[in-house]
Amino acid sequence: MNTANPGAELHLLQISDCHLYADPKGTLLGLNTLDSMQQVLHSACQNASPELVIVTGDLVHDGSRAGYQNLAHSLQSAECPGAVIPGNHDHVINMQTTLEKQGITTGGQLDIGNWRLVLLNSQVPGKEHGHLSRHELDVLDRALQDAPANVLVFLHHQPVPIGSRWLDEIGLDNGEALLSRVQDDPRVKGICWGHVHQSWEGRLGHLKLMATPSTCIQFAPGQPGFGLDTTPPGWRDIFLSATGEIKSKIHYLAQIPQGLIADSVGY
Repeated sequence: MNTANPGAELHLLQISDCHLYADPKGTLLGLNTLDSMQQVLHSACQNASPELVIVTGDLVHDGSRAGYQNLAHSLQSAECPGAVIPGNHDHVINMQTTLEKQGITTGGQLDIGNWRLVLLNSQVPGKEHGHLSRHELDVLDRALQDAPANVLVFLHHQPVPIGSRWLDEIGLDNGEALLSRVQDDPRVKGICWGHVHQSWEGRLGHLKLMATPSTCIQFAPGQPGFGLDTTPPGWRDIFLSATGEIKSKIHYLAQIPQGLIADSVGY
Protein backbone atom coordinates (compact mmCIF):
# COMPACT_ATOMS: atom_id res chain seq x y z
CA MET A 1 0.00 0.00 0.00
CA ASN A 2 1.64 3.21 -1.15
CA THR A 3 -0.94 5.27 -2.96
CA ALA A 4 -0.34 8.63 -1.30
CA ASN A 5 1.56 11.46 -2.95
CA PRO A 6 5.05 11.35 -1.39
CA GLY A 7 4.94 15.10 -0.76
CA ALA A 8 1.41 15.22 0.65
CA GLU A 9 0.43 15.33 4.31
CA LEU A 10 -1.00 12.01 5.44
CA HIS A 11 -4.06 11.75 7.65
CA LEU A 12 -4.33 8.67 9.86
CA LEU A 13 -7.20 7.91 12.19
CA GLN A 14 -6.26 5.88 15.26
CA ILE A 15 -9.01 4.21 17.23
CA SER A 16 -8.52 1.64 19.97
CA ASP A 17 -10.04 -0.74 22.49
CA CYS A 18 -13.40 -1.19 20.79
CA HIS A 19 -14.31 -4.35 22.78
CA LEU A 20 -16.90 -5.54 20.28
CA TYR A 21 -19.01 -8.69 20.63
CA ALA A 22 -20.64 -11.20 18.33
CA ASP A 23 -23.97 -9.77 19.45
CA PRO A 24 -24.36 -6.23 18.05
CA LYS A 25 -26.21 -5.40 21.25
CA GLY A 26 -23.30 -6.53 23.43
CA THR A 27 -22.32 -4.17 26.24
CA LEU A 28 -19.23 -3.54 28.33
CA LEU A 29 -20.09 -2.16 31.76
CA GLY A 30 -23.49 -1.20 30.39
CA LEU A 31 -22.26 0.58 27.25
CA ASN A 32 -23.07 -0.77 23.78
CA THR A 33 -19.60 -0.99 22.30
CA LEU A 34 -20.57 -1.40 18.64
CA ASP A 35 -22.85 1.61 18.76
CA SER A 36 -20.21 3.78 20.44
CA MET A 37 -17.51 2.74 17.95
CA GLN A 38 -19.79 3.48 15.02
CA GLN A 39 -20.54 6.90 16.51
CA VAL A 40 -16.80 7.54 16.74
CA LEU A 41 -16.20 6.49 13.12
CA HIS A 42 -19.09 8.64 11.91
CA SER A 43 -17.87 11.69 13.82
CA ALA A 44 -14.24 11.18 12.84
CA CYS A 45 -14.90 10.63 9.14
CA GLN A 46 -17.83 12.94 8.42
CA ASN A 47 -15.69 15.92 7.43
CA ALA A 48 -12.48 14.23 6.24
CA SER A 49 -11.45 10.89 4.79
CA PRO A 50 -8.25 9.56 6.38
CA GLU A 51 -5.82 7.53 4.29
CA LEU A 52 -5.99 4.77 6.88
CA VAL A 53 -7.88 3.79 10.04
CA ILE A 54 -5.58 1.99 12.47
CA VAL A 55 -7.21 0.03 15.31
CA THR A 56 -4.65 -0.59 18.06
CA GLY A 57 -5.93 -3.66 19.84
CA ASP A 58 -8.76 -5.07 21.93
CA LEU A 59 -10.85 -5.00 18.80
CA VAL A 60 -13.20 -7.72 20.05
CA HIS A 61 -13.92 -8.56 23.68
CA ASP A 62 -15.20 -12.11 23.19
CA GLY A 63 -12.74 -13.14 20.44
CA SER A 64 -15.57 -14.15 18.11
CA ARG A 65 -15.42 -14.20 14.32
CA ALA A 66 -18.77 -12.41 14.29
CA GLY A 67 -17.26 -9.64 16.40
CA TYR A 68 -14.52 -9.15 13.81
CA GLN A 69 -17.15 -9.13 11.07
CA ASN A 70 -18.91 -6.33 12.95
CA LEU A 71 -15.63 -4.41 12.95
CA ALA A 72 -15.02 -5.07 9.24
CA HIS A 73 -18.49 -3.88 8.29
CA SER A 74 -18.05 -0.73 10.36
CA LEU A 75 -14.68 0.06 8.80
CA GLN A 76 -16.07 -0.51 5.32
CA SER A 77 -18.80 2.02 6.06
CA ALA A 78 -16.03 4.55 6.80
CA GLU A 79 -14.90 4.11 3.17
CA CYS A 80 -11.17 4.02 3.78
CA PRO A 81 -8.57 1.24 4.22
CA GLY A 82 -8.12 -0.36 7.62
CA ALA A 83 -5.24 -1.90 9.56
CA VAL A 84 -5.35 -3.59 12.96
CA ILE A 85 -3.17 -5.14 15.63
CA PRO A 86 -4.31 -7.42 18.46
CA GLY A 87 -4.68 -6.54 22.10
CA ASN A 88 -4.83 -8.80 25.13
CA HIS A 89 -8.55 -9.55 24.59
CA ASP A 90 -8.25 -10.52 20.94
CA HIS A 91 -8.23 -13.97 19.34
CA VAL A 92 -5.39 -13.57 16.85
CA ILE A 93 -6.36 -16.40 14.48
CA ASN A 94 -10.00 -15.30 14.30
CA MET A 95 -8.85 -11.72 13.80
CA GLN A 96 -6.49 -12.58 10.96
CA THR A 97 -8.70 -15.05 9.10
CA THR A 98 -11.76 -12.83 9.31
CA LEU A 99 -10.27 -9.40 8.62
CA GLU A 100 -7.70 -10.32 5.97
CA LYS A 101 -10.54 -11.67 3.81
CA GLN A 102 -11.97 -8.15 3.96
CA GLY A 103 -8.70 -6.57 2.81
CA ILE A 104 -7.76 -5.30 6.27
CA THR A 105 -4.08 -5.46 7.20
CA THR A 106 -3.42 -7.35 10.47
CA GLY A 107 0.21 -6.51 11.26
CA GLY A 108 3.62 -6.13 9.69
CA GLN A 109 4.38 -2.92 7.82
CA LEU A 110 2.68 -0.48 5.50
CA ASP A 111 4.32 2.17 3.35
CA ILE A 112 2.28 5.30 2.68
CA GLY A 113 3.92 8.23 0.98
CA ASN A 114 7.39 8.47 2.46
CA TRP A 115 6.29 6.99 5.80
CA ARG A 116 6.56 3.40 6.98
CA LEU A 117 4.01 2.25 9.57
CA VAL A 118 5.14 -0.72 11.66
CA LEU A 119 2.33 -2.73 13.29
CA LEU A 120 3.50 -4.94 16.17
CA ASN A 121 1.70 -7.69 18.09
CA SER A 122 2.39 -7.30 21.82
CA GLN A 123 -0.15 -9.89 22.96
CA VAL A 124 0.75 -12.58 25.50
CA PRO A 125 -2.03 -15.19 25.08
CA GLY A 126 -4.15 -15.46 28.21
CA LYS A 127 -2.44 -12.54 29.96
CA GLU A 128 -3.23 -8.86 30.38
CA HIS A 129 0.33 -7.55 30.12
CA GLY A 130 2.24 -7.25 26.86
CA HIS A 131 5.51 -8.62 25.50
CA LEU A 132 7.23 -8.28 22.14
CA SER A 133 8.34 -11.76 21.12
CA ARG A 134 11.53 -12.50 19.23
CA HIS A 135 9.44 -12.76 16.08
CA GLU A 136 7.89 -9.31 16.56
CA LEU A 137 11.26 -7.74 17.31
CA ASP A 138 12.51 -9.32 14.09
CA VAL A 139 9.55 -7.74 12.28
CA LEU A 140 10.68 -4.38 13.62
CA ASP A 141 14.34 -5.00 12.78
CA ARG A 142 13.48 -5.96 9.20
CA ALA A 143 11.19 -2.96 8.83
CA LEU A 144 14.02 -0.65 9.89
CA GLN A 145 16.64 -2.19 7.60
CA ASP A 146 15.38 -0.47 4.47
CA ALA A 147 12.97 2.03 5.99
CA PRO A 148 12.33 5.40 4.35
CA ALA A 149 13.04 8.67 6.09
CA ASN A 150 10.03 8.48 8.40
CA VAL A 151 8.74 5.62 10.57
CA LEU A 152 5.84 5.41 13.03
CA VAL A 153 5.40 2.36 15.29
CA PHE A 154 2.06 1.04 16.57
CA LEU A 155 1.40 -1.57 19.29
CA HIS A 156 -1.26 -2.24 21.90
CA HIS A 157 0.58 -2.09 25.23
CA GLN A 158 2.33 1.00 26.54
CA PRO A 159 6.15 0.71 26.44
CA VAL A 160 6.67 3.39 29.11
CA PRO A 161 4.92 4.12 32.44
CA ILE A 162 1.95 6.49 32.21
CA GLY A 163 1.50 7.17 35.94
CA SER A 164 -1.32 4.73 36.75
CA ARG A 165 0.04 1.92 38.92
CA TRP A 166 -2.44 -0.79 37.93
CA LEU A 167 -2.10 -0.04 34.22
CA ASP A 168 1.68 0.17 34.36
CA GLU A 169 1.73 -3.28 35.96
CA ILE A 170 0.06 -4.66 32.82
CA GLY A 171 2.00 -2.66 30.24
CA LEU A 172 4.74 -3.93 27.93
CA ASP A 173 7.16 -5.94 30.06
CA ASN A 174 10.09 -5.55 27.68
CA GLY A 175 9.67 -1.97 26.62
CA GLU A 176 13.43 -1.50 26.71
CA ALA A 177 13.77 -3.99 23.83
CA LEU A 178 11.58 -1.74 21.71
CA LEU A 179 13.05 1.56 22.86
CA SER A 180 16.66 0.44 22.42
CA ARG A 181 15.93 -0.15 18.73
CA VAL A 182 14.23 3.14 17.99
CA GLN A 183 15.29 5.90 20.38
CA ASP A 184 18.57 6.56 18.56
CA ASP A 185 17.17 6.06 15.05
CA PRO A 186 16.24 9.46 13.62
CA ARG A 187 13.90 7.85 11.09
CA VAL A 188 11.56 6.64 13.85
CA LYS A 189 9.46 9.65 14.74
CA GLY A 190 7.01 8.19 17.23
CA ILE A 191 5.24 5.29 18.96
CA CYS A 192 1.45 4.99 19.31
CA TRP A 193 -0.56 2.59 21.47
CA GLY A 194 -3.93 1.87 23.06
CA HIS A 195 -4.66 -0.38 26.09
CA VAL A 196 -4.82 2.41 28.68
CA HIS A 197 -8.27 3.76 27.68
CA GLN A 198 -7.17 7.38 27.97
CA SER A 199 -5.20 10.07 26.18
CA TRP A 200 -1.53 10.39 27.11
CA GLU A 201 1.42 12.05 25.42
CA GLY A 202 5.11 12.28 26.16
CA ARG A 203 8.53 12.47 24.59
CA LEU A 204 11.67 10.37 24.73
CA GLY A 205 14.39 12.35 23.03
CA HIS A 206 13.14 12.94 19.49
CA LEU A 207 10.39 10.31 19.82
CA LYS A 208 6.77 11.40 20.18
CA LEU A 209 4.84 9.00 22.45
CA MET A 210 1.04 8.81 22.20
CA ALA A 211 -1.75 6.81 23.82
CA THR A 212 -5.25 6.98 22.37
CA PRO A 213 -8.54 6.70 24.27
CA SER A 214 -11.05 3.92 23.79
CA THR A 215 -14.05 4.02 21.49
CA CYS A 216 -16.09 2.85 24.51
CA ILE A 217 -15.18 3.21 28.21
CA GLN A 218 -12.34 5.37 29.59
CA PHE A 219 -10.12 4.67 32.61
CA ALA A 220 -9.53 7.43 35.15
CA PRO A 221 -5.92 8.65 34.84
CA GLY A 222 -3.37 8.56 37.64
CA GLN A 223 -5.15 5.92 39.70
CA PRO A 224 -3.54 3.16 41.81
CA GLY A 225 -6.38 0.77 40.92
CA PHE A 226 -9.21 0.31 38.44
CA GLY A 227 -11.45 3.33 38.04
CA LEU A 228 -13.69 4.68 35.29
CA ASP A 229 -13.72 8.19 33.89
CA THR A 230 -16.85 9.81 32.50
CA THR A 231 -14.97 11.17 29.47
CA PRO A 232 -16.85 10.13 26.30
CA PRO A 233 -15.49 7.73 23.67
CA GLY A 234 -12.65 9.23 21.64
CA TRP A 235 -10.13 8.93 18.83
CA ARG A 236 -6.86 10.44 17.63
CA ASP A 237 -6.26 12.18 14.33
CA ILE A 238 -2.62 11.91 13.26
CA PHE A 239 -1.16 14.10 10.51
CA LEU A 240 2.22 13.12 9.06
CA SER A 241 4.19 15.62 6.99
CA ALA A 242 6.57 14.65 4.22
CA THR A 243 9.39 16.19 6.26
CA GLY A 244 8.80 13.92 9.26
CA GLU A 245 6.67 16.10 11.52
CA ILE A 246 3.83 14.52 13.50
CA LYS A 247 0.79 16.55 14.44
CA SER A 248 -2.07 14.95 16.31
CA LYS A 249 -5.25 15.83 18.13
CA ILE A 250 -7.58 13.91 20.40
CA HIS A 251 -11.32 14.23 19.84
CA TYR A 252 -14.28 12.96 21.85
CA LEU A 253 -17.95 12.44 21.22
CA ALA A 254 -20.10 15.28 22.55
CA GLN A 255 -21.41 13.07 25.34
CA ILE A 256 -20.97 9.58 26.68
CA PRO A 257 -23.55 7.13 25.28
CA GLN A 258 -26.26 5.99 27.66
CA GLY A 259 -25.87 2.90 29.80
CA LEU A 260 -22.41 3.20 31.38
CA ILE A 261 -22.26 1.79 34.90
CA ALA A 262 -19.89 4.45 36.21
CA ASP A 263 -19.25 2.87 39.61
CA SER A 264 -18.02 -0.42 38.17
CA VAL A 265 -14.96 -1.88 39.92
CA GLY A 266 -13.62 -3.91 37.00
CA TYR A 267 -14.54 -6.19 34.10
